[in-house]
Amino acid sequence: MKKLFAAVLAVCCSLSFFGCSSKEVGVDLTKGEKAKNIILLIGDGMGPEQIRAGELYKGGKLVMEGMKYRVNVETTSMTGVTDSAAGGTAISTGVRTKNGYVGKTMGGDDLTTIVDIASGLGKRTGVITTEELFGATPMSFAAHDFARANYEELLYSAATSGNVNLFAGYVFAKDSYLETFTGEGYEYIKGVGAISDATSEKIVGTYKIDANAPSMSVNPNFVAFDALIKEALEYLSQDEDGFFLMAEGAHIDHGGHNNDIAYMLRELIAFDEGVKVALDWAKEHEDTVVIVSADHETGGLSLKEGINAKNLFDYNGAVPAYYSWSTDWHTGVDISCFIEGAKIDFTKYSFGKKDRIKNIDTFEIMKALFVGEV
Repeated sequence: MKKLFAAVLAVCCSLSFFGCSSKEVGVDLTKGEKAKNIILLIGDGMGPEQIRAGELYKGGKLVMEGMKYRVNVETTSMTGVTDSAAGGTAISTGVRTKNGYVGKTMGGDDLTTIVDIASGLGKRTGVITTEELFGATPMSFAAHDFARANYEELLYSAATSGNVNLFAGYVFAKDSYLETFTGEGYEYIKGVGAISDATSEKIVGTYKIDANAPSMSVNPNFVAFDALIKEALEYLSQDEDGFFLMAEGAHIDHGGHNNDIAYMLRELIAFDEGVKVALDWAKEHEDTVVIVSADHETGGLSLKEGINAKNLFDYNGAVPAYYSWSTDWHTGVDISCFIEGAKIDFTKYSFGKKDRIKNIDTFEIMKALFVGEV
């Protein structure tokens, strides 16, 4: 049955059944190679200045900056500057929508996500995040609702979809949220180190994920983001048909909202350590593509002339001397998207040909990588 559905799915995708066509979005997706696995890492709120500040903080290039292809991405929603719900939905479905809407069109129809497509092809799927699972970004890959604040409805939608094999995120505020998943047949994994040993087809885990944790740390009190990604990859890759994983570094965005550059940088470095795990894994599995992107920029961060690693945190009275924030909200600044895969020529997907794509194009590229020509 799965093979039959996959065949129908490939035909439907060729007719742009699931979203905007490649012609409409202006991306050349012809003659592209397929990928068995896709790892999508989203740094929520991560704009180009956040990346540049991360380079100064680290004292060298971030891992993501070493990826083969890089392109600027325009992030507008149907209501202007995007929020995470509309931004995540654009990436996950290839359709722009209203701020606050999760997996829904402006007219209220449920949208088919890249997770749905991967599941229909028989692949395992995973959605993991450094925040609670009901966050707008993870839910845009797994659920449908008119309001990102409808946490119980979103979690129920995600749990009943049947298309996500692995959910993992920050500890839930309510026990009833976890029961939403276990009531739908998900096995609760209490320790992140047990994810790779899980034999159930559907698992959910909640942990304290700490950007300050040393890389690859796992203990009863917290888990490092890169360790969570490593476990997720080991679990998802048990499926011979391949997998799709979305991993979100959510608190880069929180640092921007708080205009707290130190907070933002700790989260950014933790996210980049997760990128390294994904790329290292992909180097050993040449049928895997890694995409690193963001849903929007947060805070309007601007680094001033003369900033360097030594003066990054210098202050001039109450005002930072070498950087500034223009807002405590999102901005329309283009974000960066990085992509790499050992056997894929991404110039066929317009990476390397264009200086700028749209956020919805990310979905089109992922869809093409899974089903072939679109």
